Formats: sequence, structure tokens, C-alpha cells
Amino acid sequence: MLRTFAVALLAIAMSVGLAQAKEHKRCIVGQQATATCLCGVTLSGRPVLCQKGQWCHGQWRACTP
Repeated sequence: MLRTFAVALLAIAMSVGLAQAKEHKRCIVGQQATATCLCGVTLSGRPVLCQKGQWCHGQWRACTP
């Protein structure tokens, strides 16, 4: 029962993260962001947003200056 609850909670978190992510355009991996953009989504479902001037590293779901 605990496992079922954990899976349901993860699914909800991912859907919320994806809904938030749809508000931003996708970053181009390996290029500098020209505006705030979505670099990826973490395993917990949270969006990774790069700010203007940062570089998106999609395979690591990270932004660097």
C-alpha cells in the first residue's frame, strides 16, 4: 500500500512539474539562452529553467553561467 501511495505521489508531482514547464519555451541544448527557457524536468517532476545568458545542459538537466 505504501508503494502504491509513493507511485501516485510521484505521478502527481511529475504532472504538476510538466504543467509548469509548458509555460516556457524549450531551451536549445548546448546554446546560450536568449530568454528564460525550459532546460528539462527533474526526476521529481520539477522544471529546470535557464535564465537569459545561461547554458542548457539537457543530459544533466542543469543550467550554467
